[in-house]
Amino acid sequence: MPKATDIKPDSYNQILLKGGPGFGKTLAAATFALEGPVHISYFDKKKPVELISFFTEKRFGSKAKQILDNIEYTVYGSRNCNDYLNRLIDMINGNSCRLFADITDSTTSLTAAAVNWSSAFSSTGQGKQVTKPEDIIPEFDDYKAETALITQALDLYQTLPCHVIWIAHPLPSIKIEGKGASMKVTKTNPIVTYGTKVAGMIPARFTEIYHLSQESTWDASKGMNTTDYKVHVNSPEDDNFAKSSIFDNSGIKEFDITDKLFYEVWKKKISEAFNKDVIT
Repeated sequence: MPKATDIKPDSYNQILLKGGPGFGKTLAAATFALEGPVHISYFDKKKPVELISFFTEKRFGSKAKQILDNIEYTVYGSRNCNDYLNRLIDMINGNSCRLFADITDSTTSLTAAAVNWSSAFSSTGQGKQVTKPEDIIPEFDDYKAETALITQALDLYQTLPCHVIWIAHPLPSIKIEGKGASMKVTKTNPIVTYGTKVAGMIPARFTEIYHLSQESTWDASKGMNTTDYKVHVNSPEDDNFAKSSIFDNSGIKEFDITDKLFYEVWKKKISEAFNKDVIT
């Protein structure tokens, strides 16, 4: 039986990267391919075209090709999101994980796909002719399917011998409580599209939650605005909430990845936090 004293910071981590669209989350996760094979379960678009436009030889030299050569991806959606779970089951049952990191991009789109996949089995499901509004409204069982798929995936990922990275796009929303004069309206930023259960469950399963942001400043020497890309690893603020077991009590609350490779900066910051090279 392992002891707590045996825990080392160089073990594989479960990382949740969150932030607005275009803030560099997919690109940050992809840099783990510097160390070995990476798989991206891609739900957001038809293909992760941003990879080839960002990882260029002009920008990163030979490291760009190394990263791209080490990345494989599978495109998922509401038609085949069950295969996302089946792929994990096959890896676990066959003990065949050869990856350095497994990436889900994005959790937000995955939850929508799960609900739509479930609704496709109903008599008025996806792909069937719509004649009235009720034909496209998810039923209660569709939300149960979303919760079940997400929780099973999280359980399976805990057993994979690799870094697990999930990407999320917080969605601006409001929460209404009470009515009349006692009505209370609160601004929220859930990381899922439909059900509320998984929005609270997902963050609890990740030891590292990093919030990516952009900061624009005026560069007088260039006569233009420049954009800096920041990674917050320790922040209590709701809009950019972040937490970290690695950087807790290290004094490191954020770092800059502008024109840099996330994995290299992250690795260096961990070394600074522990005053030694802890990532093998």
